[in-house]
Formats: sequence, C-alpha cells, structure tokens
Amino acid sequence: MAAFVQLQWLLLTRSPRLLATLIVVPLYAVVFFTTVRSYGAPELATTVALTAFSMSMWSQAMFVAADVVDNDRWDGALEPSLLTPDAYVRSLVTRVCTITALSVPVLAEVIAIGRVGFGLPLPVHEPLTALAATLLLVVGTAGSALLVCALMIFVPVGRLLQNALTYPFYILGGLVLPVTSLPAPFEWVARLFFLSHGAQLLRDAMTGSGQGRWSHFSALIVLSALQLAVGVVLLRRALSRSRRGEARLHA
Repeated sequence: MAAFVQLQWLLLTRSPRLLATLIVVPLYAVVFFTTVRSYGAPELATTVALTAFSMSMWSQAMFVAADVVDNDRWDGALEPSLLTPDAYVRSLVTRVCTITALSVPVLAEVIAIGRVGFGLPLPVHEPLTALAATLLLVVGTAGSALLVCALMIFVPVGRLLQNALTYPFYILGGLVLPVTSLPAPFEWVARLFFLSHGAQLLRDAMTGSGQGRWSHFSALIVLSALQLAVGVVLLRRALSRSRRGEARLHA
C-alpha cells in the first residue's frame, strides 16, 4: 500500500492540477464569507464553511479521483496493469482514496479564512467527531469515485454522466441545506445517501449539538462501507470485462 501511495505522490508532482482544489475552494470561500458578512448573517458562516468543504471533496472525487483509470489508459499503463488485475484494483483503491483525502485540508483552510480574514465565529466544539466524520466521508466519497471509474468503462456516455454528478448530489447530500428541509420523498432518498449523514455530523461537531449523533454515525459507517464495497466490486468487474475484450474504456 505504501508503494501505491508513493506512486500517487509521484503522479501528483507531475500533475499539480490534482491539487487545484486546495487553491480554488478558498477563493470561493472568500466570496461566500464576504456575502455572509455583507448581509450581517454570521450564523450562516458554519453552513458556508461546511458547504465549501463538502462540495470540494465531492468534486475532487468526481473529476479527479474518478479519472485515474482514464489517465492510466492515456499513459499506456492500463493494458500492462490488467495482467495483474487484483494488484491493479488494490492500487486504484489506494490512489483514489489518496486523491480524495487531498480535499481534507480544505476544511482547515476555510475555517481559517473565516476566522482570520472575516472575524466570523467558526468554533469546532467537538474536533474528534469532526475528524471521524471527515475520515468516513473520505471512504464513502472514494467509493463513489470508484463507481464512476467503472461507469466510464461500462457506459459510452459515462463522461457526460460524470458532469451531471454534482448539483443533484449537493442537494441530496445535505450540503446546501439540511435534508430535513427537503420535500418528504427527497428527504427519504437523501437519508440513504452517506453524504447527508456526514454533513449533519460535521454540523453537530461545529455547533456542539449532539441529537441523534450515534444514529448518524451508524448510518455513515454502514453506507460509506457499502459505497466503497460496491465501487470496488463494479470496478473489478469492469476491468475484468476489459481484460477479456468485452468492454473498453471510453474517452
């Protein structure tokens, strides 16, 4: 696993664009916090910070981590890697998790910008809860990226579908507003999505509110693990089909 992480680090040094999230999202945060301060609504600062972080993690997974197989294809490394499919799948899982985890520092960046740059109250009352929720979100989000990797092998229009996996999931994930604010049918669907439980846990960690915390933790653990397992299984199946010549990676 250490070798896979070193490989991804080498690729990062060759492709600085993978770190773009760490640069771009803080700029968005400046715009968001300026709006919050202009309207005199400091109580919205926590929501803004968590929204910026969660959206950056999801975008990092959908548009960067999900491209690892495609990048290997263009680099000429895909076909040789298919000769050892099990090792290649382990490599992909490690690399995708590593890329997704690169968005974690964004949370600290956004909080620092809000506190230092705008003087907004952004306390983290329960840092351990925030850390645990963030790590579980990395697992579930990486699983989603693996699922998209498989999708782009199975489906000729996978790239177009990839572009659609943003704003609907920001809503269903409770990133823009709590899922309790959604209409009943959408709320039920949102509660089956790991991101909604992770977002609520982060809100609770920052505000110190602990109502229903363990139910959210239980749901987040189960749904994140399930998301990762489904992603691995489908990716393994897609690569197996590619190896037999039954499917190809669509650009």
